Amino acid sequence: MNAVKIILVFALTLYLVVVTAAYLLQRKLLYFPPNVYLTPEAVGLPDMQEIEIRTSETNWSTAWWHPPSRPDADIVMVFHGNGSAVYSHYDMFADLIAAGHGVWSVGYPGYPGLAPGRSGISQTAIVKSARTQRLMLDELNTNNAPINYYGTSLGAGIAVQLAQDHPPKRLFLDAPFYSALDMGRMRMKFLPVRWLMKDQYRSDLAIQAIDVPLYWTHGTADRVIPTAEGQRLYDAYQGPKQHRIFKGGHHTNLWALGGREIVLDALRPRDIQESLID
Repeated sequence: MNAVKIILVFALTLYLVVVTAAYLLQRKLLYFPPNVYLTPEAVGLPDMQEIEIRTSETNWSTAWWHPPSRPDADIVMVFHGNGSAVYSHYDMFADLIAAGHGVWSVGYPGYPGLAPGRSGISQTAIVKSARTQRLMLDELNTNNAPINYYGTSLGAGIAVQLAQDHPPKRLFLDAPFYSALDMGRMRMKFLPVRWLMKDQYRSDLAIQAIDVPLYWTHGTADRVIPTAEGQRLYDAYQGPKQHRIFKGGHHTNLWALGGREIVLDALRPRDIQESLID
């Protein structure tokens, strides 16, 4: 009997250690900022402007900006994933700029930038910075060009959060999750994730407050965020929407597989109101 008690006490202690470690290290398990910062010149986009974003003494980030070159063009705010940075989608920026559109690449506190290492990483800090960047973009947008959001992976969750109180013209979600909480439950089934997780990115709740055209893309071979996660979010959305699932598409290559054409076509000027058919 004593041996059974010892085993139970040991198992419980080990479980509590795992729970404590998961709680303390959770943001290191969610955010993977690169170790280097690349300038616009380094990625072949010397005309993009670096803008320092400062919402507090500790909340600093760096955004990239390029205005539209056509009076009838749009602006796209791009939200990158948890392992990327403000410069990571330079190929997308180049395509959008070549088509005459404006680009604002949203920088996250704690990620590489002009002032690296001065900010902590959290959902609160990132969303706060994104709101500040949207307000700055509104001021720079003197021609009142339509502002669209393009979010990929974690960036899709951030874009949905921002869209609640700063609606875009269109919302492009590339490999989104239903919620970060849902992903946490999926990967750590033995832990009380709901009670432990600080940054839950409840896209499933936020999307209920949005009513703009939504475009969802996902790959069937995505091993980071399963297609079913994006499908659940898409099905929960009650506004105008359309989607495309790329057979064999992975987590980071959908732009090259056809996402480029979907976005550029959606941004093409039209004389009649946009009509979406699911």
